[in-house]
Amino acid sequence: MANDDGATSRVVRMTPAPTAHHLAESVKAGHHGASDAVENQPPAHATMLSQTEQTLVARAREHFATLRQEAAERLNAIQAQITSRRELFTQQRFEGRVRGVEATMRAMLSKHGGELEQRVYDALRAKREYAFFNYENKRRADPKLDKWQFILFFLVVPLVIESLLNGNFFAEASDFGLVGGAATAVIISALNIALGFFMGVGPARYCQHVKSSHLFWALPAYAGMIGLIVLFNLAVGHYREMLIANPDSRSFQVMPRMMENPFAIYDIKSVALVIIGCLVAFISATKGYTAFGTYPGHATAYKRWRQRWSAVEEERRRLDAELLPELEAIRTQVDGFREDCRDELGKLQGVKAAAEKARDLYTSRLGQLRAAKDAAMMQYREANLRVRTDLPPAYFTQSLNLAEIDQPAELPEYVAARRQIDDFEQQLTSMPALIEAKLKDRLVLLRGVDLAGEIEQVKLRAAQAGREAFEQDEAAQKQAAEDFAAMPR
Repeated sequence: MANDDGATSRVVRMTPAPTAHHLAESVKAGHHGASDAVENQPPAHATMLSQTEQTLVARAREHFATLRQEAAERLNAIQAQITSRRELFTQQRFEGRVRGVEATMRAMLSKHGGELEQRVYDALRAKREYAFFNYENKRRADPKLDKWQFILFFLVVPLVIESLLNGNFFAEASDFGLVGGAATAVIISALNIALGFFMGVGPARYCQHVKSSHLFWALPAYAGMIGLIVLFNLAVGHYREMLIANPDSRSFQVMPRMMENPFAIYDIKSVALVIIGCLVAFISATKGYTAFGTYPGHATAYKRWRQRWSAVEEERRRLDAELLPELEAIRTQVDGFREDCRDELGKLQGVKAAAEKARDLYTSRLGQLRAAKDAAMMQYREANLRVRTDLPPAYFTQSLNLAEIDQPAELPEYVAARRQIDDFEQQLTSMPALIEAKLKDRLVLLRGVDLAGEIEQVKLRAAQAGREAFEQDEAAQKQAAEDFAAMPR
């Protein structure tokens, strides 16, 4: 309605009616009245208006034409507005809306049913792939999976314990005391945990793979990781021994010392440092071995199946939690034509008020023009009477009557606009009853649909369709494999 108001407001800016002073000055009524009286014009026997009076009448009619045109434009704009609104509010439009609501509800049920069907198909496919993986890799039980929070806790606790113990050991050999020892200890502990964890995740798990080809790299990598962990911790022990003997020692000096005698560690705390580091690394290796399943790929296949099945259950819950309210909200739109007609009737009252305002404005301006015309004419005649010496013409005693200004007829544009408004108002009042009568069966059907039951039927049909699609896919693949095997070589 804001646009409608804006369209009307553009026509509101009407030219103001002239004042008596403005109209008199435009023809110089006082000057010409006195000037004509010098020669006793118009003569006493005159029945025709003088030239000045005729000019005044012409100016008044010009102003009247302007006011009349502007009022007509404003009222025509209101008529065009009503016409455009009536084109929107047709019975066919609301019949189409009711049918559209039904189609939308069916489309939503079909769409969500298709999504559930696809999820069922994916879950069955993932389950079959998981069963095939178990058969191929001789797995007889589901993998035991740890939550990432538990894995993180299991790795952080050894990190903290080893860092505290190692920090005390290095504090004696560090120039910075406990702070320097703690910093060194945290780095060593983190490396031990990382080496052990990756050894458990990688080589340790692949050493038991059913495909013996994995042993060619897994066993050497497993042995190499064990050796690397032991050597790393021996290097840590040697480094502490060197710091105790000489605080200015550098880490790159450890390698020559280890090459001479790898086990030349004599301080009991340095030996404890090596043992603790190896224990932490191997504890981390056990967690890495079980963190993602003890067999490579087993946990991935299992989680994919469980996730796909969880997606099916989630989709089922979503149908109940989200689809039902959405369908209910859409169904309420079936009766939306009542509210639309009611709202439009409210807006129509504003249009009616605009038409009345346009008419009243025109009447007011016309009254101002009538008063200005009479006052200007009186100014001419009074100036003439003061100067002339002869009798004035008889018509001076009569007021100038212009039918279009003094006895104006009702604006035909206003009459047409009011007729349109009344017709549209009657149409909006009767339209809901017409729609109810014509679409009675369809409206009763839509209002009485058991949406919860419809959703249950959608879930059942989707589950069955997903299962059938999976079985058809399996049969097609099996037939393709048999055809390939039967081909002559």
